[in-house]
Amino acid sequence: MSEDYFDFQTVDEQPEDLDFDNLKQCPHCKKPIPQNSLSCLYCGNSLVERPRWIIWVSIIVIIAFLLLILL
Repeated sequence: MSEDYFDFQTVDEQPEDLDFDNLKQCPHCKKPIPQNSLSCLYCGNSLVERPRWIIWVSIIVIIAFLLLILL
């Protein structure tokens, strides 16, 4: 492949819509982050909480699969 296969200059960066005027603390590292951010800019942890029912259903499916294999 040649080096000019992918033109790195044409990649567009999307503007960020983060509001740095309204800040809140990250629940993980306690540093100030924009109010509408989905992940911390410092530690990288996600700020979107997953519904607990998804976790429980996943655990039950894994246990059922393991029981099916063992029997």
